Amino acid sequence: MTRAPGTAPGADPADGWLALLPRPGGDLCAPVTEHGAGAGHLCGWRSGPQPVPGALRLDGRLLTPSGPACRVSLVLLPAHARPIADDPAALAARRAVLRDGRVAVSLLVGDPVHLAGAVTIARADRPEELHALRDDPFGRFGQPRILDVGPGLFDTAPATPGPVIERYAGAPWPLFRWPRPHQ
Repeated sequence: MTRAPGTAPGADPADGWLALLPRPGGDLCAPVTEHGAGAGHLCGWRSGPQPVPGALRLDGRLLTPSGPACRVSLVLLPAHARPIADDPAALAARRAVLRDGRVAVSLLVGDPVHLAGAVTIARADRPEELHALRDDPFGRFGQPRILDVGPGLFDTAPATPGPVIERYAGAPWPLFRWPRPHQ
């Protein structure tokens, strides 16, 4: 497997962290606006332990320093309102994403059991993708925030092979392979 640019040797490129912070931080960071006003910085880390309180795991293949500006639907759920990832409504949302062919999406997880949110990415130069953000299937769980994200954070990831919609040991979905056992 080829390492993602900037990923440490031995690190799994599928491991990543994401946090919305008031100031820049992380391995990658981009300013965000919401309704035309500054809304902080979306910051990403490619591996390692939780970098800051509140950071959530995501599919690290979406993180790249060469990513273009984009618009995202970001759903962040408070700890008391997080459903288990195998909840039928969560499965239905994942199926809807697969059916609708979204460009890039990752669950956000904070522990091995619960869904902490989701990020859905649309390319800024694709009106059909921008329009699709208005109907984010993960918006059933919490209020989606539509954020304009500067360059240098997100890109699209290869499509997940097959209909894999199940999580594995707290790994964020989509999971394109099973993790190697610890030795």
